[in-house]
This record gives sequence, C-alpha cells and structure tokens, in this order.
Amino acid sequence: MSKIVTAAEAISKIPDGAFVAIAGVGGNGIPSESVAALTERYETEQHPKGISVICSGGNPAPNQLTKDGLLGGYYSGLPNLDTGLIKSNAFPAYALTQGITVQLYRAQGNDSPFLTKAGVNTFLDPRIEASALNDNAAGKPIVELLTIGGQEYLHYDLPPITVALIRGTTADTDGNLTNEEELIKHEILYMAMAAHNNGGIVIAQVKHIAPLGSLDAASVKVPGMLVDYVIPCSDVAKWHMPDMTRVFSAGQTGYAKVDDSLVPLHMYKPDGDRLIVARRATEELRPGMVCNVGIGMPAGIAHVVSTEGVFNDFYLSNELGAIGGHIGNGMFFATAFNARAYMHHHEMFDFINGHGLDITFLCAAEVDEDGSVNVTRIAGRIRGSGGFVNIAASTRKVVFLSSFTVGGDSTGDNGNLKILEQGKPGKFLKKVDQISFNGKDAERRGQEIMYVTERAVFKLINGKVTLIEIAEGLDLQKDILDFMEFTPEIAPDLKKMSKFCFSTDPIGLKEQWSKLV
Repeated sequence: MSKIVTAAEAISKIPDGAFVAIAGVGGNGIPSESVAALTERYETEQHPKGISVICSGGNPAPNQLTKDGLLGGYYSGLPNLDTGLIKSNAFPAYALTQGITVQLYRAQGNDSPFLTKAGVNTFLDPRIEASALNDNAAGKPIVELLTIGGQEYLHYDLPPITVALIRGTTADTDGNLTNEEELIKHEILYMAMAAHNNGGIVIAQVKHIAPLGSLDAASVKVPGMLVDYVIPCSDVAKWHMPDMTRVFSAGQTGYAKVDDSLVPLHMYKPDGDRLIVARRATEELRPGMVCNVGIGMPAGIAHVVSTEGVFNDFYLSNELGAIGGHIGNGMFFATAFNARAYMHHHEMFDFINGHGLDITFLCAAEVDEDGSVNVTRIAGRIRGSGGFVNIAASTRKVVFLSSFTVGGDSTGDNGNLKILEQGKPGKFLKKVDQISFNGKDAERRGQEIMYVTERAVFKLINGKVTLIEIAEGLDLQKDILDFMEFTPEIAPDLKKMSKFCFSTDPIGLKEQWSKLV
C-alpha cells in the first residue's frame, strides 16, 4: 500500500498534545511544507492544540507555530524563538544542547535512560538554572543530577516523542528514504525510531518519489517500516531548498566534488578584528590534529587554512559531521564543500563527547576571572548553546575567540594593530552572566584553555586567567587592563603577538608545517 499523501493529509493525523520533533539545523534539512501545513491546519481547525516541539539546533520552523494555544512546550539545543515570547511564560521552554538533543532521540528510540556529563556545572545543571529558559519551565524540571562511580551526570527525563517531521531527498512508495541531495547528514533515523517506538507517527517530506524496490538499499537512511506518511514536496523552490542560502552545490552533499576554485570562500572571508583573531588562533594548529570550529569568528579559521593551502594537512570538522574540505561560515555554516568524509550528526557528538577532538575553536561573548565563558545569554537575550557546551567540556585544547571590547574596531596595518575604535568594557567581567563553560572544571579535566583577542592572548594557568601575549605598541594599562573588570595574572615572559596576525600576507603555515613533519 502506498504511503504517499499530501501535506494536509499527513498533518491531519497529529493529535492534540503531541510531542513533535522537527528535523533541521541552521536552515538546513527543515521539512518546511510539513511545518506550514501544521500551522495552516491549526489556523483553520484550532487543532492540534498544545503541542510541544523539540529541535536539535537552531531551527526557524518553530517560529511559525507561535499561535495562541498551538505551542504548549519548547525544547531546543539552540532556541530560535523570540526572547520576549519565551519570557512571557505562555509555555515552558527549555535549553538543551545540540549534542544532548540528538542523543535524547536515540535514548527514546532504544528505551534507555539518558545520562550526560555535558552541562555539569553550567546553566544546564539543576544546581544552577536547571536548563530552564523561563519561570514556567523552572516549575517543571526535566533534569536531575546523579552521581555514578564518583562522577556527576545530568539525567534528562522528557515526555515521549510522538511525532517526527523529517526530510529526505527521495522516498519509494513504502517510505524508504535517501538523502543524496541533503547538505547535512541528520539524525533522522533516531528521530523516526523514537516516534515509531513510542507508538507515534513519522512524516517524511521528500523531493522525489521512486517505485518500490528501485532504491539502492545501502543508500536508504530511514527504512520504510519506520515511516507512516510520505509527502512529495509540492513546490521544491518554496519548500525544499537544500538550505536557507538557496544556493545549491553538489560539492556540499558529499556525493560529488567541485573544483576548489568554485568554492565561495569570498562569501565568508573574515576582516578587521575577525581576521586578526582567526590568524592568531590558527597558529595553535598542528599537522594531523583533529579540529572543530564553531560558528562565527572561529569559522574564519577555515578561511585562513583554505587560503594558506593547508586544509588537507589536518582534520578540520564541524559538529554537524563534515570532516575535511572547506568548512563554511555565515549562511553556509553547518555545510562543507568537498568534505573528505562525513559522520552523521549524532555520531559526531558521540565522537566529541568521547574526547576525540585534539583542539576546538569557539566563540566567547564574556569571560570572567575564573576562566568561565558565556555565549548563551547576552544582554538578557537568550542565545542557546548549540554544540558549544558539549564541545567545550570534552576537547583537550579549547581556544576561545573574541573581540577584546564591545563595539571596538581594529585592523591590521603592515604587521601592526591599528585601533580604529576603542569600544567599551564588557568582554572580561568579574562574573559572566551565564555559565556556558565552567573554567574551574577545566583544570580537573586536564584541559588546555586559551582566550585569543585582537589585542591580547590569555591562557588559563593554575585556575588563573593569565596574559601571555600583547599586541606590539599597546599600553598594558590603558589598552588592556582598563577594559577588564578583573586583573589577570601577567606572565613573567609576556610576549608580543606575531606580526603575521596583523598582515594580509600569508602566515606561511605550509612552510612552517613542513619543518614539523
């Protein structure tokens, strides 16, 4: 029997109070027509009422579901809903992490408890903020602290997922699903397992329909036995673009290569402070390292290593699963051009949580005297963590990247730093507004922690934020210490930042690394 239906027909099967998992991260892989049909049904019928929604990362789809009475709960690794809406307390809203969410799907799919070390002693910990984004959620805790074998874990207990809205490229009439034109290798199998094994329904949106038995079985990512309804997209240009850039390249799928000259490096080239910081941070890389880069300023490193021609000399990755090639930034973040290999999203977090990364480069919005970092709540605005919490707590060497001041502006000038706008204090605080990374835990875990800015470089040494480098020509007091709420330790062998940081000439990594091999 064929499972092919319209979006309206599939969505009509969702009951009131359903717990709905929606695929997609960062605008990639979202079953947009399914979500639109859900909104349209509610506007017409006032059903389904009071659904809860869970997403693994930044996903704009839930913004369409903010109708009075439709949304009854919200769980996300990177909240995309308006801060004001969350704080209105109309429904409980919870911050998870990208890594926690993808593995919660697996736990529900195989009916096992979910325990994680990620988030201990951060805002996710029940001793601090208990993952709650509003007062409504604080009154309905979903996380508890457990100690097993002398180690602390967070135990999450969520309601059973009863609907999975997933997306693939092609399905046959029985719902066997492939993803040959999807840019991210999503956790759709575990989403489908969770909903199916909880007695719920799985709805798959696709571009193409194939005859039963015609698909290469080894290419099937979700077997038809888990899929209840298949929606052939009615308008691909509107509802099923590969990502929100609406720019598609076969070189982003992992199934084909494009000439390196066609990779749009110019679209995410850093400049000003971002370029300086990316160039200095890149100096921490070594050949053969397994490396992760986060979104924003850290992804500028991908541009530096691409232009330096060393992107094949180590293992550059992002948390969505791409390994090697040219990792994207900006609107292209979460994708990669000409990747050498892929893990599925959930597999990459298994690798990260198991301490598989040698080094990671992540953003820091605030740093305090304990070395703790905040990226999740800035000036009262809820940002969420994405993969940050898992990655920062699990990687051997963590390099945090940040501009030194708020609103400042600098550029490189023939090998020297030129400050165009001093900016204001606000980056280096006595205490961060929210703990996304706990500096006190770093020493216990044996991590090496650095903080790189355009003016200075700091390192966490014996629990103290220590200034180890300063840009040539700066006044230590006026240009550094006066902009900090705490006084850092000063390394006895305080060095000058490399002139390469402030130049547009090649850093010369190719030559430097050849001497290390």
